[in-house]
Amino acid sequence: MSELTITSILERIQRETGIVLTREIDRDRIRRYLDNGGVIPNPSEPIGSALINLVTTNETYFEREAHHFDYLIQEILPKLEAAHSSAPIRILSAPCSSGEESYTIALRLLSMGKKLYRPIEIIGVDITEEMILKAQEAIYSERSVHALDKEILANYFVHEARGYRLLPLHGISIRFIAGNLFDDRLWGELGDFDVIFSRNMMIYFDSTKNKELLLRFKKHLRGYLILGHADDHTNAKEIFTPLRLQRGAIYTL
Repeated sequence: MSELTITSILERIQRETGIVLTREIDRDRIRRYLDNGGVIPNPSEPIGSALINLVTTNETYFEREAHHFDYLIQEILPKLEAAHSSAPIRILSAPCSSGEESYTIALRLLSMGKKLYRPIEIIGVDITEEMILKAQEAIYSERSVHALDKEILANYFVHEARGYRLLPLHGISIRFIAGNLFDDRLWGELGDFDVIFSRNMMIYFDSTKNKELLLRFKKHLRGYLILGHADDHTNAKEIFTPLRLQRGAIYTL
């Protein structure tokens, strides 16, 4: 397969997803994909999840960067509860990968030990359909659950041959959607949020795309944005008000 073809595919992925692909490992992955019979999508069709899966990293686990969940429970939720609204508290996890972040939020809420007066809605979004299917299946490896409190693991999971299966979580609405965060149609479906978790996704984008993404977040945010330590904080500090800048920043409008 020619290097020109590989370059063309990488450019298509960047145009359609915003992901900047300049590493030799990205070229190697596409090369192996094509050498093993992978199909190049017609230019009139979307690039497809098979190619996107090759160049995105989905490594995650429950309670990753746990201080963010501490802040959500200890600082953000009391303020949202104090608003005396009956509307659901809506939380977006994007990208949600295979669901560990979304479910960590739900498990933290369920183990708080006190009743919340507002309903909770959690929506996980990821660009790869394979990750969404894994999130919906909710079966996780030892590595994924290693940081969970043992009591939570015992109360909310069943250990099976394939791994740890998460039991149904009652009282909190959780759903997962495959989609591109640069697609206006997706945001028309998602609506607005009180809290957006988007941690260490912007490492895939250039500054222009990062700013575009942050402006989309701002348009659909009515509360708090939680970013990872590797995200684009230069643009974030221009668009939002920082509340905390250590260990992955938290912003508000």
